[in-house]
Amino acid sequence: MLPAKDKKTLEKLLRQAPEPDLAFNYDELCGFLFGLAMTPEHISPDEWVPLIFGGDLPEVKDKKEMVKMTDCLTRVYNQMVIGFQDNSLNFPFDLDTLHDDQLETVYGWVSGFEEALVLREELWDPEEYPQLANQKKEDLMHSIMTIQGLVDPTDMLEMFEKLADDVFNETFPNVTGEFADREVQIQVFLLATLPLSIETLQKHSRSVAKKRQKKTGGKPIPIPIRPVKTDRDDGCSCPGGGSCCGTPAPPPKKEAKIIKVDFTQHGKKRKAPAAQIFQLKINLADAKPPIWRRIQVPGDTTLARLHKVIQLCMGWTDSHLHQFLIDCTSYSLPDPDDTFRTSRPKNEEKFTLQDLQDKILPGFQYIYDFGDDWLHRISVEKVLGPEAGKPYPLLLAGRRACPPEDIGGIPGFYQLLDVLDNPEDPDFEEYRDWLDEEYDQARFGKEEIALINAVLEEMYS
Repeated sequence: MLPAKDKKTLEKLLRQAPEPDLAFNYDELCGFLFGLAMTPEHISPDEWVPLIFGGDLPEVKDKKEMVKMTDCLTRVYNQMVIGFQDNSLNFPFDLDTLHDDQLETVYGWVSGFEEALVLREELWDPEEYPQLANQKKEDLMHSIMTIQGLVDPTDMLEMFEKLADDVFNETFPNVTGEFADREVQIQVFLLATLPLSIETLQKHSRSVAKKRQKKTGGKPIPIPIRPVKTDRDDGCSCPGGGSCCGTPAPPPKKEAKIIKVDFTQHGKKRKAPAAQIFQLKINLADAKPPIWRRIQVPGDTTLARLHKVIQLCMGWTDSHLHQFLIDCTSYSLPDPDDTFRTSRPKNEEKFTLQDLQDKILPGFQYIYDFGDDWLHRISVEKVLGPEAGKPYPLLLAGRRACPPEDIGGIPGFYQLLDVLDNPEDPDFEEYRDWLDEEYDQARFGKEEIALINAVLEEMYS
């Protein structure tokens, strides 16, 4: 990883976050900078620096000390950029010599790395490269799935559980004897393929960057950033108050994805306490950049109530029909007028998250508006005990405003964004008048989260 002095400085910098629990930890920061350094598109610091601190930049108290810490952040990032450009930026762990107590470090690093990839998700999507050879597409897809499987294990659990025992045993002959639990085998499988996945992603990035360099006059991508200047105070809103990045518009707050791993338990699930809280991440399918929310809801929440919570947290108006799809079964509100169907959905008012726990752990879906077909993919990130005095349901974090309703689904949404980005477009005024207000896709942050939580508390306290 980094020298001890740099580690100490960066850990101190992270503690300056307004809410340290929402900021990256050191391992996540290292993975995040690694991912940024190999992204084949320049991402301005005004976009990624606030993410490190959970969305809000620290308030500067000791300017000289803050400048020193942000200089360290800039230097480490630039070293990784240069390392990637000269092919010396390598996966920083030797998994063959890794001890169990070091696994959390690896998982934290992967979580931060994935956060960097999400910033330009389309650059890593094989479907965005129709000219790519099929084998390279498969390699790229497997690499992305490895990263996602380590960050959100439940997303990949069902697919890897279908891997035949003889195939798994042949691939990893020394694994199954030590780790009898299938869930742990899957994690070992993913960890074993992680170094190759990082190498594959780097090769893909270099290939994309090479093509892009032709359009940028041969400049390498990404570009090292300038360090903070201590002799200037020109209004830069980087934590040090220097001149490295301009004036950012902080993106919405995120919760740090710290994954707790305990292989000594051999992957066996501990019994959950009687009162359970389900932490769910709701992703709007096919939205690029991603639109998502992270919520916590009690286990006794019915699907009917979860529908209301999703509507409020996403920003929908509950003006259309909806349904949940869980383990190939549909759940929705009963329709007394629908007497001709031979197979009816189950009544969502009669099922709670706790009732369906085993079925929802691999993930489930929520569809809103059968015309626009807004598909939401929901993953169960954790099941934990309630905290005293904390109101539930609770919106923890999110990113970007949901699309306007009745816009024509994802295709219509992207058409809207294209028109709004071009005031010369003949449809510009018509779209603006139809929206009735200025639509800002990036508008979702601390104020929106606080307002939504106030409404949730009033509705369900």
